[in-house]
Amino acid sequence: MAGNNVSDHSVMQIRDEDRRDVVIAETVELIVSSIQGRIQQRHPLPACSCIFRIPNVLRRHNEKAFVPDLISIGPFHHGEKDLQVMEEIKLWYLHCLLDRKPTSETSLEYLVEAIKSMEQHCRDCYQERIDMSSEKFVEMMVVDGCFIIELFRKFAKEVPRSEDDPVFYTAWMWSALRKDLSLLENQLPWKVVDCLFNRTKENDKPESNALLPLALKFFNPSAFEQNPQANRPLETKHLLDGIKNSLLASYEATYKYCYWAPIPSATELLQAGVEFKRRSDTFDNMLDITFKNGVMEIPPISIEDNAESLFINLIAYEQCDPSIIYHNITSYAVILDNLINNSKDADFLIQKEIIVTKLSKEDIAGLFSRLYNDTVVGYFCYAELTKNVNAYYQDRWHRWQTILRRDYFSNPWSIFSLFAALLILGFTFMQTLYSTLSYYK
Repeated sequence: MAGNNVSDHSVMQIRDEDRRDVVIAETVELIVSSIQGRIQQRHPLPACSCIFRIPNVLRRHNEKAFVPDLISIGPFHHGEKDLQVMEEIKLWYLHCLLDRKPTSETSLEYLVEAIKSMEQHCRDCYQERIDMSSEKFVEMMVVDGCFIIELFRKFAKEVPRSEDDPVFYTAWMWSALRKDLSLLENQLPWKVVDCLFNRTKENDKPESNALLPLALKFFNPSAFEQNPQANRPLETKHLLDGIKNSLLASYEATYKYCYWAPIPSATELLQAGVEFKRRSDTFDNMLDITFKNGVMEIPPISIEDNAESLFINLIAYEQCDPSIIYHNITSYAVILDNLINNSKDADFLIQKEIIVTKLSKEDIAGLFSRLYNDTVVGYFCYAELTKNVNAYYQDRWHRWQTILRRDYFSNPWSIFSLFAALLILGFTFMQTLYSTLSYYK
């Protein structure tokens, strides 16, 4: 009997182990099936992705600089309650465009069909999957795109403005629209805007501007007052990308992925004899900073209320888009932050008219210190400049020259005093020498 009990117990243990094996196998199968069902066969970031959500590591420093105040463009902020007022104005602008009938083929059906044919490309332009039906997505593209081109045409006075148009006759709207349309999260694929623009041209009245110059004309006051440059041979991806390419203009830098050290502030460089000059009288290329023979030439830049938002979104765009290798705007922000260490530095650059602004010197000093927090500068375009500036600053002879010029050659009286002191010292030396020689004689 005892032997039978032992045998039964062993059989039960075997059966329990078999059940556990079955349960484990079934669990493994379920987990594998779940993972396989969620595996992404497509690359998570399509090659044409160019419109990105701002990562939290950048957003946390200045949330307001990345979110729209007035209008939603594209899917990321679509439907937000605080932005619904502009939805009615968008539809009114669409009515204005269609009502003019710029071409015989201009109809809502024609425009919708054109955008529907490029829907997948448009979806791939966004970093993340857009959870919208095809109908809602295409509708949003058409309405937002038509609003943008109608806004640009009205701004350039290529089409009539209504006297009761709140966009043009409400003072605060201009600034808000320029800021919102330059946000990285608030972009449309350029292909959409360009398609709608070309399909709504007046055939019998050629427009004086192509789309990009028209867009840059609209953004010019808020884009650091730089003269619009639409001749850079690069494919435009969206409005913010068009602004970035315009700012780069014909700028050519020497890119080096190497160690680079910060440079001293403007007032510290002044003490070492560095001279600062405004590069030209025109706002042509703010990035073209040079240093030669102790002279730093910096092109003028206009800094107004929305400048921080534009700067931060351009920098975020450089950080997010893997196709952007050279971080020109980030490099520029680093240099200006180095030069402006406090309000005294900011005031000096304002007095030199290198920075043109209505903001206070304290605001300017704070602005540049916030621009590139938690960013990575890949190819730094001012590596050679910082190397030369630091070498000049560390040369003691330049500092001594500056002290001599400041303390002894700054005005005629100080020169006369130095000459008199040297004369007295010479006479004293001669008298001492004469007395010594007389003594030995």
